[in-house]
Amino acid sequence: MHDKKGSFFFLAFLNGLQRRIIYLFTGTIPGEDNKKELPEKQGNAEKKEGENTVDAKKDLAHKKEKKEETKIVDTDYWWCFEGYPATELPVFEILSDDRVAEELRRKLEADEFPVIEIPENVMRTMQILNKHEFDYNEVIDLVRRSPAMVGEFIKVINSSLYSRGVVINDLRVALPRLGKENIKALLYMYSSKMTFSTDMLFNDLAVDIVEHCYATALISSYLAQIYYPDPDGAFLAGLMHDIGKLGILKALTDTYEFPTHVDFEMTEDLFDKVFPELHERAGSYLATHWKVNETIISAIQHHHDFNDYDFTLDGELARQLSALINLSDIMARIMGKGRRIDAVNIFDTPAAKMLGFEKDHETVKFLENIPEIVYLKSAEREQNAKKK
Repeated sequence: MHDKKGSFFFLAFLNGLQRRIIYLFTGTIPGEDNKKELPEKQGNAEKKEGENTVDAKKDLAHKKEKKEETKIVDTDYWWCFEGYPATELPVFEILSDDRVAEELRRKLEADEFPVIEIPENVMRTMQILNKHEFDYNEVIDLVRRSPAMVGEFIKVINSSLYSRGVVINDLRVALPRLGKENIKALLYMYSSKMTFSTDMLFNDLAVDIVEHCYATALISSYLAQIYYPDPDGAFLAGLMHDIGKLGILKALTDTYEFPTHVDFEMTEDLFDKVFPELHERAGSYLATHWKVNETIISAIQHHHDFNDYDFTLDGELARQLSALINLSDIMARIMGKGRRIDAVNIFDTPAAKMLGFEKDHETVKFLENIPEIVYLKSAEREQNAKKK
C-alpha cells in the first residue's frame, strides 16, 4: 500500500514538473490555459473578419469612386446629338396633293414604276463583274471612258475607310482594293445620279441623296467590322438604302409637269408625303430589277421598320443588316449628311439595342472614328447645322 501511495505521489510530482517545463517554454499550462485558448482564437478570428469586412467596404468604395471618375458622359460625344433646329418649310403645291402619293403607290403595286436605266458602258462593266472569273483590266478600261465615274472610285478609295495613308489616283490599284461588290454598288449609284444630271430642279437634291447614301455606306461598312459579318455587303446596302428616293424623283418627273426653277432650296423634307411612306418599297423594287442580293433587298425595304417586321423568311442576317443600316443612316444625318434629325442618343435607339451596343469605353473609342471616316470636320458640322 505504501509503495502504491509513493508511486502515486511520485507520478504526480513528475506530472507537475512536466507542466512547469511546458509553461516555462511555451507560456501555456496544459489543461486550464487551453480552456482559454479557444475563446481567444475565436476573438482573433472575429477581429480579423471585421478587419476584412472594413477592407472590403473600402475597396468597394474605391472602385465606385473610380467608376464615377471614368463614367461616360453622353453629352461629351458626337453620338449624343441635340438635334438640328426645325425650320418652316415652303409649300411645294404639286407635292401637297395626296393624290401624288396614291398614284406612286398604284404604280408600284401594278409593276408600272419606272426603272432607273443603267447606261450601256456601266451595264457592260456589270456583265464583266458578274462573271465567276473576270479581269480587272477589262473593268478599268470601261470605267476610264467616263471621267466622272473615275472620280467616284478615286473618291471612295481615298476615304479614311480604305486609305492606308497614301493617296491613290490609279484605278489599277483602286479597283482591286475596293472589290467586286463595292464596285457594283458605286456603279448603281453613279447611274442613278447621272439620271438627274440634266434636271435643273432635282439635280442638287439627287446629289444630296447620293451623298447621304455614300456616308451611310462608309459608316455601315465600318460598323460591320464588329456588328455584321460582311462589310462589303453592308457597304452595298448602305449605298443603296435610299435608292428608292431617286426612283420616286424619276417617277415624279415622268408623271407630272414641274417648273424648271423654284425660289427655294429643294430638300428631302419637302417630299415628306411621298418619301417616308414609299421610298423603301421603291428601293426594293429597283434593287430587285437590278438583281441585287436578297439580303440586301430586305435591308433596303426594312431599314426603318426592322423592329416590327417579321424576318422569319428573310433570315436573321437580313434583320441584323436592316438594323445596321438604320443606325448608320441616323449617324450620317447627325453629321449633316441627309435630312434634318431631332435630338437623339445612339445608344437609346432600337437599332443599337438590337445590335448589342454596350456603353463602354471600348465602344466609345470605336465610334469616335466615324466622323473622320465621312470626312466631317467640326467646322463643317457647325456650318451644316446653321444651314438646317
